[in-house]
Amino acid sequence: MKGSFEGLYTFLEVAEIYGIDDSCLRKQVARNKFVIGEEVKKMGRTWIITEQAMVKSFGALKFEEYKKKQQKKEQAKEKKLNGVYSNSGLNIQKISKVSGQKRNRSSKKVHSMNEKEEKIRDSWVNGEIKGVELKSFAFNTNDSEQI
Repeated sequence: MKGSFEGLYTFLEVAEIYGIDDSCLRKQVARNKFVIGEEVKKMGRTWIITEQAMVKSFGALKFEEYKKKQQKKEQAKEKKLNGVYSNSGLNIQKISKVSGQKRNRSSKKVHSMNEKEEKIRDSWVNGEIKGVELKSFAFNTNDSEQI
């Protein structure tokens, strides 16, 4: 965690770190094992605890293991991101090539659709399509007459 929340953990995180139920922490709060407002605080429905209070109550061993795992995860993420950035020139070329292909395909679809519509319209005009009856309607645009 970075910023002003560094060193603060939710009861759920503490329960995960130490392999306990989060209700254990709430019970300890009820028994005044923590100083409310200094070591623990309720924010909305979520209880938070300081790193110092957590280590004091549950020990440093499991917490250090947790921190090492978190550091490894962060390093793996950075490594992955660095790998992506080092290959970014290659990836950009692939992306632009693929997107160009998609653009060509989609424009072909539109073009072929327009060709089909034109053929239908032309065959209609030439009288090749039969069996469709068109009716004309007259609209009264005089606003003075109301129905």
